[in-house]
Amino acid sequence: MNGRIADSALGRRQLVLLIAVVASLAGLVVGLSANKAIWEGWVTDRLFQIRASFFQQGPPASSPVAVVGLDQLSLDSERLSRIPRVLMTPVMAEAGQAVLDAGATALGFDFVFAYSADSFVDPSTGEARLSGFDRPFQSFAYRNRGKVFIAHTEIGVPHRSFTAAIGAGGVRSVIVSTDNDGIVRKHTPQLPLAESPHLIDALLSAAGADISEAFVSIPPSRLATSLPYMSLIDVLDLSQSEEGRARLKEFSAGRIVLFGGLLPFEDEHLYSDRFLPHDTDDAVETGPGGRPRVQPQTAGVFILADVIGAALSDRFAVAPPPGVLTALSVVFAIAGAVAGLFFPLMILPVIAVVGVAAGLGLSMAGLETGILLAPGVAPVSCVMAMVTAAVGKVSILQRRQRSLVRLFGHYLAPDVIRHMATSEELPELGGDTRHVVVAFIDIVGFTKMSEKLADRDVVRVVNACFDRIGQTITKHQGYIDKYIGDAIMAVWNAPNTVDNPEQAAVDAAHEIIGSLDEIKQITGEAELDLRIALNAGPVLVGDIGGEHRRSFTVMGTTVNTASRVESVAKDKKVRLALSQSVADGLPTRYPLEEIWTGQLRGLSTKISVFTLDVPKIYMEKTKKDVPAEKGRQNSNLVEFPR
Repeated sequence: MNGRIADSALGRRQLVLLIAVVASLAGLVVGLSANKAIWEGWVTDRLFQIRASFFQQGPPASSPVAVVGLDQLSLDSERLSRIPRVLMTPVMAEAGQAVLDAGATALGFDFVFAYSADSFVDPSTGEARLSGFDRPFQSFAYRNRGKVFIAHTEIGVPHRSFTAAIGAGGVRSVIVSTDNDGIVRKHTPQLPLAESPHLIDALLSAAGADISEAFVSIPPSRLATSLPYMSLIDVLDLSQSEEGRARLKEFSAGRIVLFGGLLPFEDEHLYSDRFLPHDTDDAVETGPGGRPRVQPQTAGVFILADVIGAALSDRFAVAPPPGVLTALSVVFAIAGAVAGLFFPLMILPVIAVVGVAAGLGLSMAGLETGILLAPGVAPVSCVMAMVTAAVGKVSILQRRQRSLVRLFGHYLAPDVIRHMATSEELPELGGDTRHVVVAFIDIVGFTKMSEKLADRDVVRVVNACFDRIGQTITKHQGYIDKYIGDAIMAVWNAPNTVDNPEQAAVDAAHEIIGSLDEIKQITGEAELDLRIALNAGPVLVGDIGGEHRRSFTVMGTTVNTASRVESVAKDKKVRLALSQSVADGLPTRYPLEEIWTGQLRGLSTKISVFTLDVPKIYMEKTKKDVPAEKGRQNSNLVEFPR
């Protein structure tokens, strides 16, 4: 029986285990490959959004970093509107010194001072009319070496006069690295921080920070609305009065202050704050001039400020210890494989959603503890393992189960089929010896009835009779082996397993005989009667036939003996006859009567034949009362259900 479950080299348990292992490995491999996938950053940013929108309580914490911006308000002011941006070094020196005098810890200029006004000459006369123009900034940088830092980029470096004034350690890189999706998220410090080429590390060192591993900032809200901010013109104006200097002190004291450009489309990057909510104006520190309009992308100076502020306030997450992601992937892959194997296909989408939510929930919990669990690993491991296991179940296990249903669906009860399909507990169909009960159920008087009925009526009667009998057989876990003319051959304990096949067979026979009046009414044949013979013993259970047609059946002396027992039933005019082997397997409450002992035709040994001592079993209406005690009968036994 090629392709059928009983001939498979692997049993169900081995197949389930194999599918589970394959599915778990698939989930593990694909899940771990999701780490640093191009879409994973988007999920991380959405987690930041959920965290900020639903789990972040209370007003925003005070930031250790503030920003002073060269924004449009400053450029349009009366004082600065006439000054080209390249000639603003004296203004920067004035504002920077005011901030330092107000108590700032350190300053960072996110400007590349690439040109010095001192070197400009009148093109018509060659006169250096701006000689000494940059001296205020140079003096400012020199006086505050170690506290003031200026920027360089990939394509821009400060003029040598500024580099000389501030010293080699005062020029640091403001280049930020992006993930593979082009979004800025992570910063990797270079140790020692004081000697790092990055402006971020230099300012962290100046603030006394101690951080040594790569980290991802967790912004609380959109940076343009949450960081302490003042326009450059606000700083210049406030520094001119005592009251203004007091306010400037509130803004700067104990903080790192970053100066940078905030004009639209200049030095902007995509950052992980892009989905975050906006803080209200009254919730954060803002200068008198207000804030510039929030742009789709984030200004570079805000990003620098957020990364530094995150490191100083423990508002960041680092990668988990080695092996954590692998362990997490294994757990979710196994869970997904189990779900795919043992849950109905219709609810797997719901379980997949639950698995994804659980994985993202763990990542969210990790953020609260400062651990960035790659949010794609656990969900992808779970879903991939679930899909692989479900495909394996449908393509292998359920295909095998459907084969069982097709093979035995017309012969066994639906619940028995379901049990067999689930457990796949079958003998090898190529041949196996099992203890069974064989029944022959014959329509009495069929030949005489067929002589007086039309052919189609004979078929109708037989079908109606067999349908009712078949229902009872399958109800009691029996298997209809074959139809032999006007008789049925049924088997208990093959191919399915029956705990007590003798009792199940006798109960079925008793119920069939009890339904005889109903069968007569259905068929319209008042003279119709039944005769049932039962025998128990070992048989060869197998799939018999050739390559083109096969049949599941049982063979052996037990079958032949059952057919011979039917002749005893006929001679003794009883509707049920059962052999000694069946009687020995029955509980003592069954009222048995021995009706014959001898050697059946074709057999070499004597056997005893019994019947149930209940009135409906006897065909003769004038049958006398049975003696109180005979054979295994006992007057004190519980009466067999009638």
